Amino acid sequence: VGGFPIRMPMVDVETVGAGGGSVAWIDRDGLLKVGPKSMGAEPGPACYGLGGTLPTVTDANLLLGRLSGHGLLGGSMKLDVSRAAAAFDPITDTLGITTLRAAQGVVEIVVANMVRAIRTISVERGHDPRAYCLMPFGGAGPLHARDVARSLGIQEILVPPAPGIICAHGLVVSDLLEDFVDSVRLEVNDDGVGEIRQRLETLVSSARHWFDQESILPGTRTMQIRLDMRYVGQNFELAVPLDTPDTAAPSVDVEQLRSRFFDVHETTYGYFNPDDPIEIMNFRLTASGRLFPLAENRRLQTSDTPPVPSRSREVVFEDDVALECPVFERNELLAGQQLTGPAVIDQLDATTVLFPGDRAEVDEAGTLLISIGENTP
Repeated sequence: VGGFPIRMPMVDVETVGAGGGSVAWIDRDGLLKVGPKSMGAEPGPACYGLGGTLPTVTDANLLLGRLSGHGLLGGSMKLDVSRAAAAFDPITDTLGITTLRAAQGVVEIVVANMVRAIRTISVERGHDPRAYCLMPFGGAGPLHARDVARSLGIQEILVPPAPGIICAHGLVVSDLLEDFVDSVRLEVNDDGVGEIRQRLETLVSSARHWFDQESILPGTRTMQIRLDMRYVGQNFELAVPLDTPDTAAPSVDVEQLRSRFFDVHETTYGYFNPDDPIEIMNFRLTASGRLFPLAENRRLQTSDTPPVPSRSREVVFEDDVALECPVFERNELLAGQQLTGPAVIDQLDATTVLFPGDRAEVDEAGTLLISIGENTP
């Protein structure tokens, strides 16, 4: 995480220092940089008026008109454009450029950082990002999604109804999870079958006890068992999944274990050696259960009439040229309505920017489906 190795299993997340509080600065060679230093939420960007004086990504977006001068959180959190502009004075004086050009440069750099992170988990792993749809989340995700998608060759963007709180929402509705681990160094052979079976049964018994403690009903219980395996002498293990019928301990077959390890090793490294000895380093069981059934998503009312903007504001997209753009309130958009850029869609927890030529449509769940214009920059 953040360049530091963590010796524990976790979700594979590629971190990138590209938040709204990331600070813009000039390095010793006179080049504009963004991050990794951040102003955080307090004192935060200069435009917050809480004592921050350094230029940030949020200040840049405010100067470009992409964030509303009326403020965040439906206007309850005011933003000060003059403070944002003053924070950029050291950069404009050093580089001899306008405030708008400096703000554009900051956004371009932070987008490049995001693109680099996505390429790490896509292109470098054999996946073509052009074959995917981009789903931005977080308060600033939809604000930069179009630039990121365009740089990666992605043509479609999916903005969920509440992108700014999607992580918190996921925490509330997600299944309960508990991990059980039994560390051991055990060679995979016929002599170790009994111990393998015993350790698996112990893990399953612990998981069942946890299910009962958490009042998880039998019909909503699931278990996933993985063995951390490696060739004897290797430094790193591979997670080898086992079939888990219902919530019972799986049957153990040495040849099947070896075969599964060979498959995973070949997929990961491109080869395997069927004659080398194999050992198990960890037995892992992930137990999951649902306490409450998911409620069906609220469906929006359908309309085929064009949406009506609440106001307009000047937004800079490129070349320091500001365009007068309609501003729509997302909570007023209905299913089936379509918008064409340039436009801005404001909501309580995020801001979505439509560039000239881009098109957006609202589906029944309130999701924004954005198609990037073919001839847009």
